[in-house]
Amino acid sequence: MIVILCASSCLIAQEIVKPIEDLLHDNTSEYPNTYYKDTNNKLQNLVGTWVYDNGTDYFKITFFKQKVIENEYNNVYEDRLFTRFLYKKNGRVIYDNYGTNSYPRDQGLINDKPSEISSSFVKNSTIGFVYTEPSNNDCHRRKVGSLDVSYTNGNPLQLSWKRTTATRYFNDRICDNGVRPDNSDFVIPENMVLTKLQ
Repeated sequence: MIVILCASSCLIAQEIVKPIEDLLHDNTSEYPNTYYKDTNNKLQNLVGTWVYDNGTDYFKITFFKQKVIENEYNNVYEDRLFTRFLYKKNGRVIYDNYGTNSYPRDQGLINDKPSEISSSFVKNSTIGFVYTEPSNNDCHRRKVGSLDVSYTNGNPLQLSWKRTTATRYFNDRICDNGVRPDNSDFVIPENMVLTKLQ
């Protein structure tokens, strides 16, 4: 009897693997003990470093994939892309959240504060991302955006980047440190075609 109970509990707790694409329409509370995995390599295709350079704007971004908790209460996990990036305008570094680099930081011109460019859904060949850029002060940036990235399998490998600014913003409440939220516009270009570094 004890062996049967143990075996049935183990089966109930066993992790179910579903493709990451299902996360777009699944209610995770209805699928406990599930891992939404990048089984079709939609996220994996973006892993690595990509560059855009039009002579004025230089943008380098590195995507890396991690298994993260999506719904802790129901033990639901998912694969997600996270990023590190460098943005230069006319040769001047604006953002750099790679952490270590060769650029001088003593002038206080480089914004290396955290931001969020992380994947949120996969639909066909497009990966949707939550999008915010680093704020220019010690409070959060009010503006939020959504980003669609599509991978093209050519030579060279390229991806299409299309960002939109959401009509809803974070609220205008003052942060705990007494600083008002950053109301400035995004500065990274909205539309780009990036090429993968080999």
